[in-house]
Amino acid sequence: MMLWAFVAASVVSAADVKPDVRVLIDISGSMKNNDPSNLRVPALNLLVDLLPEGSKAGVWTFGTYTNELVPHEAVSEQWRQDARSRSRDITSSALFTDIENALERASHDADRVDENYDRHIILLTDGLVDISEARDGRRKRQENNESRDSIQFDLLPQLKKAGYTVHTVALSDNADKDLMLKLAQRTGGLAAVANNAEELMQLFMQALDRTAPSKQVPLENNRFLVDSSINEFTALIFHKPDSQRVFLITPEGERYTALNHPDNVRWHYESRYDLITVSDPDDGEWLVETEMHPDNRVTVVSDLSLKVSDIPATLFRGLDLNIQASIQEEGETITRPEFLRVVAMDAQQLADNDQVLKSDAMTGKPGDAGTFVTKLGPFNTTGNYRIQVNLDGKTFQRSVSQPVFVQDIVSAQVDYDDANEPQRIFFTKVLPELKASDLTITAQVNGLAQKAQLATPESWTLDLPDMDREKAQRIRVFATGTVEGKAFDIELDPVIIPPLNPEPQVETLDSPGEMGAQSIDEGAADSANNADKAEEDDRPKKPMNLLDPNSQPLDPSKPSDANLLWVYLAVALVNIGLFAGAFWLYKRFVQRRTAARQQSGERKTSEASQPSEDRQQDDDDLSL
Repeated sequence: MMLWAFVAASVVSAADVKPDVRVLIDISGSMKNNDPSNLRVPALNLLVDLLPEGSKAGVWTFGTYTNELVPHEAVSEQWRQDARSRSRDITSSALFTDIENALERASHDADRVDENYDRHIILLTDGLVDISEARDGRRKRQENNESRDSIQFDLLPQLKKAGYTVHTVALSDNADKDLMLKLAQRTGGLAAVANNAEELMQLFMQALDRTAPSKQVPLENNRFLVDSSINEFTALIFHKPDSQRVFLITPEGERYTALNHPDNVRWHYESRYDLITVSDPDDGEWLVETEMHPDNRVTVVSDLSLKVSDIPATLFRGLDLNIQASIQEEGETITRPEFLRVVAMDAQQLADNDQVLKSDAMTGKPGDAGTFVTKLGPFNTTGNYRIQVNLDGKTFQRSVSQPVFVQDIVSAQVDYDDANEPQRIFFTKVLPELKASDLTITAQVNGLAQKAQLATPESWTLDLPDMDREKAQRIRVFATGTVEGKAFDIELDPVIIPPLNPEPQVETLDSPGEMGAQSIDEGAADSANNADKAEEDDRPKKPMNLLDPNSQPLDPSKPSDANLLWVYLAVALVNIGLFAGAFWLYKRFVQRRTAARQQSGERKTSEASQPSEDRQQDDDDLSL
């Protein structure tokens, strides 16, 4: 049995172990672009609403500094109210992105282990490690890389040793996905990638699923079955901000709404979701009348539950997942043959849109009554998915769903020289059970197959020939070998080498969170750093340099800039008026001069002997 795929431990923690969740939220200026509607606020509020009673939680924001937004305390109704109120203080004002300090602050009690809590960190960022205030580009990169290395080689081992599970959410392509993946994979956490801020709610919820798994019943076509063993259920229903009201229909046909429901129903409404809890619900089929959403769910409190073996947060392309499950009543596995004969189980791999990609029936394990097993896979594509186990007992239903990230068994990194020419590709082992001697890596470069050479017990190198840098190069990579005696032959994600860009990219103040190796206007960097007004810390803040012309770029959307625009408009109107007046005077002058010349000609013809004083008067008229 493959150790990487199966650990005979339940995802449902022991009753006396509760989750301890620390949330780290990036507030760097780049969030203005990547989260323009500040959807971090409703995403955090959802997580706050779903945290189980009795757990512990805290929220920190980070940019240049790290600040405790919501105190790290036991979750109660008062704590939830405070968290919702303080979530409105989340901004996008910081210039830098100090991930190292954020992780250190969140793990402040690393040396004080509490066996009653399972500690988790949820890290959301859209940028690279960016801590340096140096003006010199080389020095800036050096300091940023030192902080990144400190996270990988010093802080990460400490977090793992102290028992923290780190879940990462990378928002935007500029995020350091390699670092995020290492933090999650090496601590057993989930690595999620958000294509846009609209997905933050679902990804926060998935991270919470890894920290506090819940019992669920299947929800199909917005219908779900409640049996007599269910004491309470909670329906989480997502909807668009402008969608119609949500209706909950009972088995008897009664319609409940957020404004009209009985005392045993608690209904919490938010602009993007409804959270409905029903105590002592009637048996039968319930219906949620609203648009369908793949992340809608119904969790239950019941003596009858589905127990599933551990599903790792990270799975690997080309390999299988062994799953084991059992049905429990009041914590004991049901082994009665007459009961087991009527139940059916299956395991599924689901995409983000709830599409079933793989499905395998689970069968009884020989010699182990009440235990069902299957082998799901192999997984062919990297990315975020869900593994779901479904139980159909005819009169009752249950399901367990866990988010996972499928990745390649090795990671790839291109090494460039000082002229920005690609020299070689480094491949590093990611799958712990993989032996380097059992793996062969080949790549297609310029149409020719090349074999990577083993460099260390955990890495390979592949030298690159000269290639056309005027266009992007797509290098296909293949891996063949064995893992714990099981053979595989897979194609990995391609290595993309972008075209050579001779001009460096200069970053603007609107996206300061991903400076990394890119250059930046240093004068703007100093002044924008002083604008980090939302970060309250014990470190002194620098005053705004009002003499720096870059300290406040013109933005017509701001009131002060709008006043300047009115001044510019008024000056323009005055100039137009002066021009019109000058043009009118000039036209009047030309008309009078023409008339005077005509009069002068007539006089010269008819009155050749006109007195000199009269001619002088004509000259005076012309001078006007």
